[in-house]
Amino acid sequence: MASPVLDEPAAGATSMAKQRTIRLMVLGDEKVGKSSLISALVSQHSSEHVPRVLHDIVIPTEDTRENVVISLHDTSSNSNDVMEVIKTINRSDAAIVVYDVSRPISSQRLSYWLDLLKVTKVMPVVLVGNKCDLLPGGSEMSRVQSVLRNYKFIVHSLECSAKSLVNVKKTFGLAQKAVLYPMGPLYDAEKKQLQPTFVQVLKRIFRLFDEDRDGMINREELNRYQATFFRARMKQEEIDILLDLVQLVKPDGVAMDKMGIYLAGFVYLSELAIEKNKPEHCWQVLRSLGYSDDLALDIPSDYVEIPREGHEYPMVDLSPTACLFLKNVFEQFAAKDHTLHWASLQTIFEIVPAEKQPQWFLKSTPATTTLELSTWMALWSLEMAIFPKETLIQLFYLGFSHKAPVAVEVRSVARRLSAKKTIRCLLFGAPRAGKTTIVNKLVQLPFESPGYLMETDGDGDESDDTNGARVRPMDVYPFLLHNVHVVNDKETTGEKYLIMSEVSEANVSPRMVSQIAREIHVDIVCYVFDGNDADSIDYLLSVEKHIPDSIPVMFVCTKSDLMEATLTSSIAWDKALAHCASLELFAPLSVSDKTLQGLQGDHSLYSLLVHRALHPQGALPFSAHKRQAKRRKRWIIGGCAVTVSLLAVAGAVYYKEKLEAYVPYLPLWLQKPLTLLPSTAK
Repeated sequence: MASPVLDEPAAGATSMAKQRTIRLMVLGDEKVGKSSLISALVSQHSSEHVPRVLHDIVIPTEDTRENVVISLHDTSSNSNDVMEVIKTINRSDAAIVVYDVSRPISSQRLSYWLDLLKVTKVMPVVLVGNKCDLLPGGSEMSRVQSVLRNYKFIVHSLECSAKSLVNVKKTFGLAQKAVLYPMGPLYDAEKKQLQPTFVQVLKRIFRLFDEDRDGMINREELNRYQATFFRARMKQEEIDILLDLVQLVKPDGVAMDKMGIYLAGFVYLSELAIEKNKPEHCWQVLRSLGYSDDLALDIPSDYVEIPREGHEYPMVDLSPTACLFLKNVFEQFAAKDHTLHWASLQTIFEIVPAEKQPQWFLKSTPATTTLELSTWMALWSLEMAIFPKETLIQLFYLGFSHKAPVAVEVRSVARRLSAKKTIRCLLFGAPRAGKTTIVNKLVQLPFESPGYLMETDGDGDESDDTNGARVRPMDVYPFLLHNVHVVNDKETTGEKYLIMSEVSEANVSPRMVSQIAREIHVDIVCYVFDGNDADSIDYLLSVEKHIPDSIPVMFVCTKSDLMEATLTSSIAWDKALAHCASLELFAPLSVSDKTLQGLQGDHSLYSLLVHRALHPQGALPFSAHKRQAKRRKRWIIGGCAVTVSLLAVAGAVYYKEKLEAYVPYLPLWLQKPLTLLPSTAK
């Protein structure tokens, strides 16, 4: 099964797909041969007379194999020119530090140049001992072993000769390679192990190619990996040799029957490439998948940009394709009891950077996290509803290989509500009316209410936005308190995910409450009031006027266990009851978080919210405006009926009068009955 994520790498992600300029600097003491090395590389022969400091030299892309331009910068060893050297360091990508192997004192001076690099800009360094042709007894690399131990940014060390052209090309080639295929992001030289971020990336790549989700890359999947990144398939004998090699070092990295390779063996292949100083093999894979030099994943925009379909802020749900993918992920990692435990969740999200993981996962704990499939899907529906772009990024990391239009469904008024899997509800209510309790009651992962969200008006007051830009309701909506309830709907015989979003003046300003009520259109609105507080119902009436009467609503009376037969408590309930009657709405539902009245069973608050969103008869406010419009419509229809009747009567009278006027002129045979048979003469 071909994966678009692999077959369509991000633009510029493939190795050296775009032309790049690499700046290499050469520095060291006087007369160690810095300028001679550059001259020998460019002219391909040694020269006796070389300037003390060469001008910058550019090697064009056609003279390189990697589609890069090489810019070489010679430097002065004069102490008066140190500021110029520092400027060159700051604009260079790698440094070649040269010393004279024929003079022991030269290697002792290396610390001066390496310390200068260390405090100015750490970059890959190639340490090269020039004039090896003058050594009578062979290599003197042992002299610089302590230097190599103390300066971990030295990526290569070798000896060369500008005079005999020994290792001249190799010196600059290694410096170029250190820039194009940096070792630092892949390997920790001090700890002698792969970098944790690189291991995380390798785990993701392993999962991408484990198409049958059995925890092993089999031979066919291994061949596809090889063909995808290296444009060649492996013979069965070559796969056998590879698996034997891995098994020697990582016995647990290869399947017993040698039909595939496990994660440990897959990671070892990268270790082996680095051990053999072949980081380019790793980078060819990484860049083909869109990873940058710091291992950040460049996700193509068409995988994460929400289709707008004419809406500036479209509200979206998970598509059936995305739901199927998430169900497959669940089944891959679920335990025998068909639930996801904490350890399994950690395994699932270990391939997603911590800052990009789902909000609900970041807020979960081992004690609260054992998820059934319905809860798993509900939490993902919540994530998509509130943070759609972030959810698409998470899906991409997990291996979802389709573009955004396939992953989401844009909510449309034209779409049948009963076909929706996700029902959105806004909760309004006065402070301390019990909204947060309703949102978090009887769910596995209760979330904390956010703090006060700073906003701004048109003048930039009361804002943490330095530009003073006006905060819009859709900017605030993701930062409200949200949670999701799984509801079994008997009418549609399926599960629905009820997303409840609390709108509270404890979090946003009264002005923003009104704007959210007016501009964010959901499937149903829940008005929450305290049965013991007469003022709480008045607050709802002030909010209600901002909400379109085309949206179903439901009134909920909280703290019913505390209600007493007092005048104060009766006012709140009676006022709400009368108001619902005036709008031809269902009576308020009484709930209690202490006794769970109204919060459990088939007729619970959550079930009723879903049912009334899907079947809004009795939940749509029949306001005075609607009643007046209906009365006007009746008048118009009644008037039309009377007019038609009068016209019909007038027409009949007119026709009769006209007919009587024309009777004298009609032929005789029209005035008398016709006799069809003649009478018989007697």
